[in-house]
Amino acid sequence: MSDQLEHTSTSSDGEVTEVTNDAPVATVDGGEVAGNGDNGGPGGVTELSRSVLNRAMWRHLITLQWSWNYERMQGLGYLYSMMPVINAVYPNREERIAAMKRHLVFYNTNNYIGSPEIFGATVALEAQKEGGVVDSLKVGLMGPLAGIGDTFIGVLLRPIVAVIAASLAMAGNYGGPFLMLATSIFLVGIMVPQYWFGYRQGINVAKEVSGTGRITQITEMVTMMGLIVIGGFIPSILSSVTTPLKYQQTVTAVINGVKQTKTQVVSVQTGVLDKILPFAIPVLLVALAYWLLRGLKLSPVWVLLILAVVAFILSVTGVLGIAA
Repeated sequence: MSDQLEHTSTSSDGEVTEVTNDAPVATVDGGEVAGNGDNGGPGGVTELSRSVLNRAMWRHLITLQWSWNYERMQGLGYLYSMMPVINAVYPNREERIAAMKRHLVFYNTNNYIGSPEIFGATVALEAQKEGGVVDSLKVGLMGPLAGIGDTFIGVLLRPIVAVIAASLAMAGNYGGPFLMLATSIFLVGIMVPQYWFGYRQGINVAKEVSGTGRITQITEMVTMMGLIVIGGFIPSILSSVTTPLKYQQTVTAVINGVKQTKTQVVSVQTGVLDKILPFAIPVLLVALAYWLLRGLKLSPVWVLLILAVVAFILSVTGVLGIAA
C-alpha cells in the first residue's frame, strides 16, 4: 500500500489545507479489507497489514526527530509516522483530515525509550478508531516515560559509555569511537521490540507503566546507579590534576645520642593530601561542579565557564598543575 498524502500542506496553526481524495486500501496477507469508505474487520476494526505496520514503525524510529520544533516538538514527526495507518484506517477524506489534526498536536518524550511503546499502542488503537483514547494515552504516558528514558539514557548509559570511550581514546585505543557507535546501534535496536510490545498491549500499556510507585523507583534506582559508576571514574579521568605546592619543615632527631636537625621539603600532594584522601583534588573539583549545578542551580554552560576560569587562575598562580 502506498501513502496517499502526496499533496498535503499545513498552515502555521496546524490546519490541513490540501489532501488527496484517493482512498487507500489496507490489506492482510495480500487480501483487501478496507477501502472506499468501509473499514475491514468486525465492528469497524481495520486489520492492518504487516507492511503498513512496518512502514509506520520505521518512520517513527528514523524520522520522529527530523522535524523537531519549539512549537510542537515531535508532533509533526509523529503525524508523519502515523500516516500509513491513517491512510489505511480512514479512507474518507474528512475522517483522514480529522485524524491528522489530532496527531499534529504537541508531543514530546524520549525517542529511544518510551515513544516506541506509545506509538505502537496508538497504532493498535487507531485501527479501532479510538481517537479519544489515542489522544489521552499520548498525553498520559509521554511525561512518565520521558522521565524513565531521559534518566536511563542521560544519567546512566550515555555518561558511562562516554567516560569509557574517552578513557580508551586517551590511551590511544581505537575502541572508543566504535563503542559510541555500538551504543547508538543498541539504542535503535531496543526501539523495535518496544514498538511491537506497545502494539500488542494497546491500552494495557498504560497499566504496565503506571504501577504504584514503579516509575519513581526505576528513576531513583537508575540515577543512583549512574552516579555511583560516574563517581568511580573520577580518579581515572582527573588523576593528572595535582598540586605542585611544597613546603619546608625542620625535623629534629637524636641519633646515637647526638641531636641532629634536618630540613625537609614536603610535597603537599604526596606528603599531605594523598595520605588524607587519595585523589582529593579531583573529588573536590567534581563536588564544586555538583554544587554549582544543584546548589546554585546554574546552567551547564555557566558551570563550564566557571570551572575554566578557576582552573586558569589556579594554574597561573601555581596552585594546580598537570602531573607528568
